[in-house]
Amino acid sequence: ALNTKAGELLRAFGYNIDPRMRTGDLSVAYQQMVEITKSLAKDVRILILDEPTAVLADPEVDVLFENLMRLKERGVTILYISHRLQELFRICDRITVVKDGETVGQLDPKVCKEHDIITMMVGREMTSLFPERLPPTDEVYLEIRNLNRPGVLEDINVQVRKGEVVGLAGLVGSGRTEMAAGGFGRAR
Repeated sequence: ALNTKAGELLRAFGYNIDPRMRTGDLSVAYQQMVEITKSLAKDVRILILDEPTAVLADPEVDVLFENLMRLKERGVTILYISHRLQELFRICDRITVVKDGETVGQLDPKVCKEHDIITMMVGREMTSLFPERLPPTDEVYLEIRNLNRPGVLEDINVQVRKGEVVGLAGLVGSGRTEMAAGGFGRAR
Protein backbone atom coordinates (compact mmCIF):
# COMPACT_ATOMS: atom_id res chain seq x y z
CA ALA A 1 0.00 0.00 0.00
CA LEU A 2 2.87 2.36 0.81
CA ASN A 3 4.57 1.65 -2.52
CA THR A 4 1.30 2.22 -4.38
CA LYS A 5 0.70 5.55 -2.60
CA ALA A 6 4.34 6.64 -3.11
CA GLY A 7 4.14 5.73 -6.81
CA GLU A 8 0.93 7.74 -7.20
CA LEU A 9 2.53 10.77 -5.53
CA LEU A 10 5.70 10.55 -7.62
CA ARG A 11 3.68 10.30 -10.84
CA ALA A 12 1.31 13.09 -9.74
CA PHE A 13 4.29 15.39 -9.34
CA GLY A 14 5.74 14.32 -12.69
CA TYR A 15 8.59 12.11 -11.50
CA ASN A 16 9.07 8.65 -13.02
CA ILE A 17 10.75 6.88 -10.11
CA ASP A 18 10.08 3.30 -9.00
CA PRO A 19 8.79 3.58 -5.40
CA ARG A 20 10.21 0.15 -4.58
CA MET A 21 13.78 1.41 -5.09
CA ARG A 22 15.77 2.14 -1.95
CA THR A 23 16.42 5.86 -1.81
CA GLY A 24 20.11 5.21 -1.14
CA ASP A 25 20.36 3.30 -4.43
CA LEU A 26 18.97 6.25 -6.44
CA SER A 27 21.15 8.88 -8.09
CA VAL A 28 21.58 12.13 -6.18
CA ALA A 29 19.17 13.85 -8.58
CA TYR A 30 16.48 11.21 -8.01
CA GLN A 31 17.05 11.38 -4.24
CA GLN A 32 16.42 15.11 -4.49
CA MET A 33 13.21 14.50 -6.46
CA VAL A 34 11.98 12.07 -3.78
CA GLU A 35 12.66 14.67 -1.07
CA ILE A 36 10.87 17.35 -3.08
CA THR A 37 7.89 15.03 -3.61
CA LYS A 38 7.73 14.34 0.13
CA SER A 39 7.61 18.08 0.78
CA LEU A 40 5.07 18.80 -1.95
CA ALA A 41 2.80 15.94 -0.85
CA LYS A 42 2.23 17.41 2.60
CA ASP A 43 -0.63 19.84 3.07
CA VAL A 44 1.71 22.70 3.93
CA ARG A 45 1.00 26.42 4.13
CA ILE A 46 4.67 27.42 4.02
CA LEU A 47 7.32 25.56 2.01
CA ILE A 48 11.05 26.34 2.29
CA LEU A 49 13.28 24.99 -0.47
CA ASP A 50 17.05 25.45 -0.20
CA GLU A 51 18.82 25.01 -3.56
CA PRO A 52 16.32 22.37 -4.74
CA THR A 53 17.57 22.41 -8.34
CA ALA A 54 21.28 22.03 -7.55
CA VAL A 55 21.43 18.48 -8.94
CA LEU A 56 18.44 18.53 -11.29
CA ALA A 57 18.53 18.64 -15.08
CA ASP A 58 16.34 21.15 -16.95
CA PRO A 59 13.37 18.79 -17.50
CA GLU A 60 13.20 18.01 -13.76
CA VAL A 61 13.51 21.73 -12.95
CA ASP A 62 10.56 22.45 -15.24
CA VAL A 63 8.47 19.81 -13.45
CA LEU A 64 9.43 21.26 -10.06
CA PHE A 65 8.49 24.79 -11.14
CA GLU A 66 5.12 23.59 -12.48
CA ASN A 67 4.44 22.01 -9.09
CA LEU A 68 5.51 25.17 -7.26
CA MET A 69 3.15 27.27 -9.38
CA ARG A 70 0.28 24.90 -8.52
CA LEU A 71 1.11 25.24 -4.83
CA LYS A 72 1.26 29.02 -5.17
CA GLU A 73 -2.21 29.00 -6.75
CA ARG A 74 -3.45 27.04 -3.71
CA GLY A 75 -2.13 29.83 -1.48
CA VAL A 76 1.07 28.13 -0.28
CA THR A 77 3.83 30.58 0.65
CA ILE A 78 7.17 29.46 -0.81
CA LEU A 79 10.58 30.61 0.39
CA TYR A 80 12.92 29.63 -2.44
CA ILE A 81 16.67 29.84 -1.81
CA SER A 82 18.96 29.73 -4.85
CA HIS A 83 22.20 30.99 -6.34
CA ARG A 84 20.85 30.32 -9.82
CA LEU A 85 19.64 33.82 -10.52
CA GLN A 86 17.69 33.02 -13.69
CA GLU A 87 15.45 30.72 -11.65
CA LEU A 88 14.42 33.65 -9.48
CA PHE A 89 13.09 35.53 -12.49
CA ARG A 90 11.06 32.48 -13.52
CA ILE A 91 9.20 31.82 -10.29
CA CYS A 92 9.59 34.60 -7.71
CA ASP A 93 7.25 37.45 -6.87
CA ARG A 94 9.92 39.16 -4.79
CA ILE A 95 13.68 38.70 -4.41
CA THR A 96 15.42 39.29 -1.08
CA VAL A 97 19.22 39.48 -1.12
CA VAL A 98 21.03 38.28 2.02
CA LYS A 99 24.73 38.91 2.61
CA ASP A 100 26.71 37.94 5.70
CA GLY A 101 23.51 36.98 7.49
CA GLU A 102 21.78 40.31 6.94
CA THR A 103 19.12 41.47 4.51
CA VAL A 104 20.72 43.78 1.95
CA GLY A 105 17.51 44.62 0.11
CA GLN A 106 14.53 43.48 -1.86
CA LEU A 107 13.95 43.61 -5.60
CA ASP A 108 11.03 43.16 -7.93
CA PRO A 109 11.93 40.46 -10.50
CA LYS A 110 9.63 42.12 -13.04
CA VAL A 111 11.80 45.25 -13.19
CA CYS A 112 15.27 44.34 -11.90
CA LYS A 113 18.12 42.73 -13.81
CA GLU A 114 20.58 40.02 -12.86
CA HIS A 115 23.21 42.75 -12.58
CA ASP A 116 21.18 44.43 -9.81
CA ILE A 117 21.13 41.23 -7.77
CA ILE A 118 24.86 40.62 -8.24
CA THR A 119 25.66 44.20 -7.20
CA MET A 120 23.65 43.73 -4.00
CA MET A 121 25.26 40.34 -3.33
CA VAL A 122 28.85 41.57 -3.64
CA GLY A 123 28.23 45.04 -2.23
CA ARG A 124 29.72 46.96 -5.15
CA GLU A 125 29.42 47.51 -8.88
CA MET A 126 30.95 44.70 -10.86
CA THR A 127 33.04 46.05 -13.71
CA SER A 128 33.93 42.51 -14.75
CA LEU A 129 32.36 39.27 -13.61
CA PHE A 130 35.45 37.11 -13.95
CA PRO A 131 39.11 37.75 -13.15
CA GLU A 132 41.61 37.76 -15.98
CA ARG A 133 42.85 34.21 -16.53
CA LEU A 134 46.02 32.83 -17.93
CA PRO A 135 45.56 30.44 -20.85
CA PRO A 136 45.89 26.74 -20.06
CA THR A 137 49.29 25.14 -20.47
CA ASP A 138 50.16 21.83 -22.10
CA GLU A 139 50.89 20.29 -18.68
CA VAL A 140 48.32 17.52 -18.04
CA TYR A 141 47.05 17.44 -14.43
CA LEU A 142 44.47 14.70 -14.84
CA GLU A 143 44.02 12.08 -17.52
CA ILE A 144 41.35 9.42 -17.80
CA ARG A 145 41.85 6.78 -20.48
CA ASN A 146 39.41 4.15 -21.71
CA LEU A 147 37.06 4.37 -18.72
CA ASN A 148 34.43 1.67 -19.12
CA ARG A 149 31.53 0.38 -17.09
CA PRO A 150 29.28 -2.06 -18.98
CA GLY A 151 25.88 -0.56 -19.73
CA VAL A 152 26.85 2.83 -18.32
CA LEU A 153 30.16 4.13 -19.71
CA GLU A 154 32.01 3.25 -22.88
CA ASP A 155 35.56 4.31 -23.79
CA ILE A 156 35.65 7.64 -21.89
CA ASN A 157 38.82 9.70 -22.41
CA VAL A 158 39.48 13.07 -20.74
CA GLN A 159 42.54 15.27 -20.28
CA VAL A 160 42.59 18.27 -17.94
CA ARG A 161 45.53 20.64 -18.28
CA LYS A 162 46.97 23.07 -15.77
CA GLY A 163 44.88 26.26 -15.75
CA GLU A 164 41.92 24.67 -17.51
CA VAL A 165 38.34 24.61 -16.32
CA VAL A 166 36.51 21.55 -17.63
CA GLY A 167 32.79 21.08 -17.20
CA LEU A 168 31.06 17.73 -17.12
CA ALA A 169 27.44 17.94 -18.26
CA GLY A 170 24.64 15.57 -19.10
CA LEU A 171 21.05 14.77 -18.29
CA VAL A 172 20.00 12.64 -15.35
CA GLY A 173 21.00 9.05 -16.12
CA SER A 174 23.55 10.01 -18.78
CA GLY A 175 26.49 8.63 -16.77
CA ARG A 176 28.14 11.92 -15.76
CA THR A 177 28.12 11.05 -12.03
CA GLU A 178 29.43 7.55 -12.71
CA MET A 179 32.13 9.00 -14.97
CA ALA A 180 33.28 11.46 -12.30
CA ALA A 181 33.29 8.77 -9.61
CA GLY A 182 34.97 6.21 -11.89
CA GLY A 183 37.59 8.73 -12.97
CA PHE A 184 38.78 8.87 -9.38
CA GLY A 185 38.63 5.10 -8.83
CA ARG A 186 35.31 5.08 -7.02
CA ALA A 187 32.72 2.82 -8.66
CA ARG A 188 29.15 4.10 -8.42
